[in-house]
Amino acid sequence: MFAALAVAGFAVTYAWRLLAVLAVKRIDPESDILLWVRALATALVAALVVRLVVSPSGPLAETTEIARIGALLVGIAVFFRVRRVEHATAAAILAFLLAQVAGV
Repeated sequence: MFAALAVAGFAVTYAWRLLAVLAVKRIDPESDILLWVRALATALVAALVVRLVVSPSGPLAETTEIARIGALLVGIAVFFRVRRVEHATAAAILAFLLAQVAGV
């Protein structure tokens, strides 16, 4: 039973991936629809980040709002300075951990 579910899951997933590979050859990366999809995805990620910072749940809710907002601001500042998501993420995590250790 498990094997049949796994095969069906892979088949459905890879069928959609194959269709995407075939379709992407005909899509202009600068088309209006693709720019809209990119903007929508960015807005959804931004909304999720703001929700996690302003109204967290679970263990994150036990941290201070100053630490969460400070880490977000550090991450944004580093991103605009170096234009690398990896460096901005690392800086935000480090700022958050240092704020937590300092008791801010």
